[in-house]
Amino acid sequence: MTGHLSVDTRGHASGSESDGGPEALQKTTPPTGLVFQLCCIAAIEGADMGLLPAVTYALRRDLHLHLTELSILSLSQAVCEASAAPLWGILADRRVIQRKSLLSIGATSQGLCTILLSNTDIFERMIILRCINGAMLASLKPLCVGIVADTTTESSRGKVYGYLQLCVTLGMMAAASIATPMSTTLVLGVHGWRAAFVMFGGFATLTGCLIHTFMPEVRREPCQMPESDNHRCAVGAELRKLSSYCVKPTFLCLVAQGLFGSIPWNALTYSTFYFQVNGLSDTSAAALTTIFQLSCAFGNLIGGFVGDAMAGRCRNHGRPFAANISVSSGIPCAFLIYTANHQSFWYYATLLVFMGLTATWCAVGVNWPILSEIVDPESRSGIMAWESAMEGAIAACLGNAAVGFLAQKVFNFNLEDAQHSSPVTGDHNAEALGKALALTTVLPWSVCFLCYTFLHWAFPHDRRIMDQKAATRVVHANSPTALKLGVEAEDDEPFDSP
Repeated sequence: MTGHLSVDTRGHASGSESDGGPEALQKTTPPTGLVFQLCCIAAIEGADMGLLPAVTYALRRDLHLHLTELSILSLSQAVCEASAAPLWGILADRRVIQRKSLLSIGATSQGLCTILLSNTDIFERMIILRCINGAMLASLKPLCVGIVADTTTESSRGKVYGYLQLCVTLGMMAAASIATPMSTTLVLGVHGWRAAFVMFGGFATLTGCLIHTFMPEVRREPCQMPESDNHRCAVGAELRKLSSYCVKPTFLCLVAQGLFGSIPWNALTYSTFYFQVNGLSDTSAAALTTIFQLSCAFGNLIGGFVGDAMAGRCRNHGRPFAANISVSSGIPCAFLIYTANHQSFWYYATLLVFMGLTATWCAVGVNWPILSEIVDPESRSGIMAWESAMEGAIAACLGNAAVGFLAQKVFNFNLEDAQHSSPVTGDHNAEALGKALALTTVLPWSVCFLCYTFLHWAFPHDRRIMDQKAATRVVHANSPTALKLGVEAEDDEPFDSP
């Protein structure tokens, strides 16, 4: 008789004696198959992020869309994604539906929306589909991060998060490298950008179906939610839970740094244009962008390992120190890139590689692992979703707009001069755009550095509170009533089979 394998919320793997193995084996990371499935989900998110920018030129040409209309498409999806994220987290934490089912619904629906977009020429319908697409896409990150937190010990979460973020970046690169050249050609008699939407939408739909079929539902600790919260008081209970997050100084620190930290990463999308205005060829500018994306992909992976290693050396201050190092490395790189105009290809490449490898540690090595440690296990998806929603809303509204406003209104960047530049106007535009990019990267990252410095007090404070709650639960678990319930629970199936 074949035994079952499950992973509990403390990072242990348990197996039945029928398979000949021990009853419980210590395991610090999720099974490889589960990590692979979560990486495929992460790749869907990255591919969606890179798909619309990759086909922007073809959409403008074939559908006669203006840049303003394309911006509306991006903004509408981002706002809906930020608005829907808390709902997915609440559904997961309240166990209304299994998390693997939620992931399957989100991925499959997002893929179907992407496929429908390939057959849509009416702008209003495209907005509706992009809104639905964003709402479905919002399910992926909070659920994946919550599953990793429930199947991984505190000392190794950053490493697994690094793998997920690596796949997000690889998905973006795949969309850019495949969809960009395909978008302006004909594929089987249809516009290439339509074929690209079908291809990436089909990948998401297929992945969602496979997740529903093969992903095991991870076993979690018994939910501590009061019974009364399951009915009429559900909304009030979630608002109280959100208010409980907001009184945690660690959560406030991470939200504050996210509000400012999202601005530079959105502003960096103008880097290719900046290199072109500086006189580099289109090929060189594209190569620099690719180099930076590859560096960020491996930087995320490095950040997970560094965060785990520093947390192992110093439980309360290791991850905040990793954030301080990461942010302080990115600030001088951004300043040197965007204030030194008309430098060589290798000057920019060297700084971009260093910035990509060092300035990308915070999300996987600091933010996500810390958020999973300051709440009870049944609240992990919810707190991730709320933090993602608050950060995403600001990123959608301020990220790209800040650079454009500063460049044109403050530093007098002229788009017409950029398209037909003389040496004089080219120097002026390069300087104007460089100042705007430097301002929207250096200043927000400086605020982030201060937030992470304050985290050295906030995180130990919240950890002490969680340790006290854990000690109280241990005392309760050793009571005669709890022990009796635990014996009865051992006869249940350890997890829901796929």
